[in-house]
Amino acid sequence: MHPWRRMLIILLLLIASAAVFSVAKDSSVLNFLPVKDRFSIQWGLVLLWAMIGVWLIRQLRHVVLRIASKSSKLDVRVGLLLSRALSAVGYAFVLVVALHLLQIKIGSILVGGALTGVIVGIAAQSTLSNLFAGVLLFTLRPFSIGNFVTLRTWMFSGIEYSGTVIDINWYYTVLMDGTQKRILPNSSILISAITIIADTGIQLYTLPLPYTVSAHNFEQALQQAVAGPATVLVREFGEDTYTVQVRVPTHVDRDVIRATLLQLRTQSNVSGEAANAVDTGSAPATDLPSPS
Repeated sequence: MHPWRRMLIILLLLIASAAVFSVAKDSSVLNFLPVKDRFSIQWGLVLLWAMIGVWLIRQLRHVVLRIASKSSKLDVRVGLLLSRALSAVGYAFVLVVALHLLQIKIGSILVGGALTGVIVGIAAQSTLSNLFAGVLLFTLRPFSIGNFVTLRTWMFSGIEYSGTVIDINWYYTVLMDGTQKRILPNSSILISAITIIADTGIQLYTLPLPYTVSAHNFEQALQQAVAGPATVLVREFGEDTYTVQVRVPTHVDRDVIRATLLQLRTQSNVSGEAANAVDTGSAPATDLPSPS
């Protein structure tokens, strides 16, 4: 039998069973029985309903998991979450019907539960938003693990974050940018402009540069050091340094970047000391030719 048809049949059986037990509870035949026997029959109906309801909910969960495992577009974790959510709703339905069979008024319980749900929802707003965003990321799959992506949104104050996607979970997406690990909430990623870098032969590094080192000079020196393509992009400015993003081929060792930056910093420091010496008049004296 097709899984979707089986799931529909289970839902119809659950609803029909609830209707049958509700009609049996209100049967006029019970009014002619002693109170003790009527009480025993009510509890028997509740236990029988609970057994049937729990069995049907478990069957329904298995069908949902089977559908999720066969679907190529649906992530397994999404299927697991949907099955658990559906099971929770189903068990709540079984409990409500059981309370009805025991002639317990559930109106006040439902009102209290609704108020509690509103309070919990407000308190856990950020957590729930990240959770639902994670479900959408698993379902839509705008990118996958191993992609080089760049994220830009107003929540980051216009700053772009780039890196290799190394993990996507329910609440966060983890990017590896060189040696830096960036953990971004899923709710911010969902409203970001996402750029997927198709060239997998590129590795990205984000590092600070002193203002004494020019980004253009660093790019030229890096291209000479790696003997190939290398780009340096300015990302943001700080008090003493500004942040750049370096893109180099994957075969380039990070020590090459470190050595190139150290060389430029040394040269800028030497140039700065020479300029200070000239300004203070302490430049080294040179031998003048003797008069003839």
